[in-house]
Amino acid sequence: MRLVKSILFYAFINLWGTIIPIIYFPAFITRSKKLADHGAKMWSLGVVFMLKKIFNIDYQVLGLEKVPNEPVIIACKHQSIWETAIMHLIFKRPAYAYKKELLKIPFYGWFVKIMTGIRVDRQGGMSAIKDLIKQSKSILAKGHNIIIFPQGTRVSFDKSSQDYPYQPGIAAMYLACNVKVVPTALNSGLFWPKNGRINKNGTIKIEFLDPINIGLAKNDFLNELENKIEQASNKLS
Repeated sequence: MRLVKSILFYAFINLWGTIIPIIYFPAFITRSKKLADHGAKMWSLGVVFMLKKIFNIDYQVLGLEKVPNEPVIIACKHQSIWETAIMHLIFKRPAYAYKKELLKIPFYGWFVKIMTGIRVDRQGGMSAIKDLIKQSKSILAKGHNIIIFPQGTRVSFDKSSQDYPYQPGIAAMYLACNVKVVPTALNSGLFWPKNGRINKNGTIKIEFLDPINIGLAKNDFLNELENKIEQASNKLS
């Protein structure tokens, strides 16, 4: 029965990801980021609703009061597709940092190109880091929070940061953008694993931790970020 539910759910989110760009087709004509961002929010609402409806998976947000009332970088643990959706429901028009390969996906990728976001070339070396910083400064100046997954990929809850190290991009952003970074932990991989079926019901928890203030050296920042996220995620898992 759970296999059937999984098939239905994945069919829905893929179909929904095709329907949203059609509904919001005016965004392609007007190049309206605001309209495209609203479409992303609607897609996220659909995903969260169907998780609840089909699998009885709810969610709980912890520590939101710790997020400063100013543009910040949210450095979030990445275990599941879930966190690529949920930030649209927590923050107003957040800007996700996304891998440029997503732009090749028909419909969805074309829509992502219009949305408020930051394109990341994971193979681009120093030129990619410079472009990441340039885009980040522009996004923050417009008042958006940036959402980034500092390990650069989904990591199963039973894997450590030794298996998937924290990437230099987040440190470059912290040092160059002069804003606080909010470490964010979660346990979404327990319910919606990286490679496999959605296998249990319950409550996904996401926790915003105390912000890391401006002024740390690169290694001190990375150590604090990693320790905070990993320890809190382990407790939630």
